Amino acid sequence: MTKPALRSILFALLCLALTFPAGAARQKPARVTTARFGTDTLTVDPQAREVRVGTTVLKDCSQPSVCDWGRRFQAFFGSKEGKMAPFFIFSTEVNRTAIDKAIKSIGIASRRQIPMTEVKQRSGLKATTQKDDYLDGDPILVSVRWKKDGKTVQVPLESLIEEKITVDGAEVIKPYTPHFVYHGTAEAINFGSGCIVCPSGCNGGIIADNSLPLKETKNYYRFDWSKMPAPGSKVELVLRSFK
Repeated sequence: MTKPALRSILFALLCLALTFPAGAARQKPARVTTARFGTDTLTVDPQAREVRVGTTVLKDCSQPSVCDWGRRFQAFFGSKEGKMAPFFIFSTEVNRTAIDKAIKSIGIASRRQIPMTEVKQRSGLKATTQKDDYLDGDPILVSVRWKKDGKTVQVPLESLIEEKITVDGAEVIKPYTPHFVYHGTAEAINFGSGCIVCPSGCNGGIIADNSLPLKETKNYYRFDWSKMPAPGSKVELVLRSFK
């Protein structure tokens, strides 16, 4: 082999070594962290791209959608320090600000927030509804995880809820088919509701069902307690990115 050829091979190997520095392939994945807030925990798992929040299951049948059909814009899941706390079915001692920061820390982003000053002009489904009337952001799978008969059960939140709509003047019960997205509006405007996961595209929380425009409340919801974890029990709400 000629000296010029050998020099070319050695130069190529040096370039390859610089491109893939020693140990790069052995980098450790981002660390899972857990913080405690009262009796609940907040776990951030960057590798799984999920946030897990300890919560308590509440069953107050005087509130809409809990035991019977009801319309609501208040969250299904929220922080007990918020002013909407009596409405929640899943209530956590973790403050919403910490949850919001955790969601953003795993790369989940908001794309459209709607301030309270624009609620009147953008609310409801109507002939003039346009794209800007919908909250938007990265999609999120919201699921509930708990222990049942010694085994871990995890199901999508929507599988625990029924939905009722009106079709051609008749009421129709259908599976709940939300499209949950992270928008983060309530934290951006410091709105003290405590709401985290909301139906009806509500901007008073940080995650909303944007299959409907802002604050559309024509649909009815009802929790199916034959599928729900027991009232008073501790469960985890798992917020996972589709990205």
